[in-house]
Amino acid sequence: MDEQPKPHPLSIRQVAPAIASLILVCAVVSCASAPPVARSSQQGAVSPGNPSQAETTTPLPDRPGPLRLPGMDAGTESLLTAGPTKGSRIIGVVPGKGRLWVMFDCQGAGRAEIILAPTVNLPFICLKGTLTPTLNQLNLNSKKALTVRVQAPDSVEWALRVTR
Repeated sequence: MDEQPKPHPLSIRQVAPAIASLILVCAVVSCASAPPVARSSQQGAVSPGNPSQAETTTPLPDRPGPLRLPGMDAGTESLLTAGPTKGSRIIGVVPGKGRLWVMFDCQGAGRAEIILAPTVNLPFICLKGTLTPTLNQLNLNSKKALTVRVQAPDSVEWALRVTR
């Protein structure tokens, strides 16, 4: 019978350039900036017994400047927009099934809450002198349309965009 030759072990000099390249690629990837849609989120609370799921992102540093309507990525569809405004408002109706992105920016002292009635509540704390951008991804299972409203005191200025 023929005996198979044993593989020759590689020396560190042969492997080192590949390892160095891999480390460099990993460093570049981990330092790359987040996509433009990456925004901060405080609490993305979902009502008990809700057939929906909410995912939130982590806070980003405050952005200076005036409050504006949150932007959107290319290839997304804007379903509802509101603001900048103050106080509470009923915004409109969105489909209750599928993935939605709720972008909410606020500034001024007070508690604001986005309600997608009857199933989802998203409470936020807005701070005086600080622009707080937020982003929540909702994976909705309901077939019923949801009414979107914002509850906020007059001390809180806010802007909202819901996309698919």
